[in-house]
Amino acid sequence: MANPQPQGPENGERMTRHLTLRDGTVLAYRDIGSGPVLFLVHGWAASGIFFEDIAARLADEFRVIIPDLRGHGDTPAGPGRATITDLADDMDELIATLGIAPIIALGWSMGATVLWSMIERHGHDRLAGMVIEDMSPRILNDASWTLGMSSGMDVEASVRATAAMRADWPAYAAAFAPRIFARDRAAREPQIVAEALTLLVARNANSMADLWASMAQQDLRATLPGMAIPALIAFGERSDAYGPETSRYLVETLPAATAHGFAHSGHAPHLEQPEEFVDAVRNFARQALAQAASNDTIEGSTQ
Repeated sequence: MANPQPQGPENGERMTRHLTLRDGTVLAYRDIGSGPVLFLVHGWAASGIFFEDIAARLADEFRVIIPDLRGHGDTPAGPGRATITDLADDMDELIATLGIAPIIALGWSMGATVLWSMIERHGHDRLAGMVIEDMSPRILNDASWTLGMSSGMDVEASVRATAAMRADWPAYAAAFAPRIFARDRAAREPQIVAEALTLLVARNANSMADLWASMAQQDLRATLPGMAIPALIAFGERSDAYGPETSRYLVETLPAATAHGFAHSGHAPHLEQPEEFVDAVRNFARQALAQAASNDTIEGSTQ
């Protein structure tokens, strides 16, 4: 495994680096700012570029690390069909290789699934806290679970969706892009949808279908009660992806979670209300890092 390039970029400098992972896949990530670490994991079909605005805002106080997941942005899909566990192992490998701890990890949409899977597989010792942005621990619905996607997507609908992705990815992306945003904003500002679509349509159809199918198989509900770190549940009150009851479930199930709703946002509060989102993340990170430092001091004094 190759070592990443030297650490410590200057405040606000945008720097792309690369890490050769265990299977030879070269993972691209951006590393800006200095200070305590924020680790931002993007959603399905997106890339680290979707965090560029908030990263620049946060880099005055934090070191912000933004990986491109396999099959997204500047990171290739790698050999075989990538799965959520592959992405989770990639993130753990990057964090371990960089030697960064404690960190605040943020997962948007599928990025939250990746973080939860990483914690399930590798623990949360290096995390001081996590921010979950508009996601459910199980995206598919059935008779016993209705807190998946607000569309009511079930197994059969997911299979049809993956077939549509493989058949005509540009058309699927064009239908998906507006749903990232609150409906009124998407209608009022078509340019933001067009900008997102330009990035989404560049993805490989089969890679996206493979990852969607893997994400649809995930059910991380049983693991949430063991994730005993501070958590901020950030959700768009106008999201077409998940309803507010899903966020309430997360607050009730995670051991140390609070929620922050964004009144004018859909599925991407970090894009739709960046100033409020940055303030919420900044305040949460300060508190979670201070709590982690206090816990370390108490543990050290008892040894």
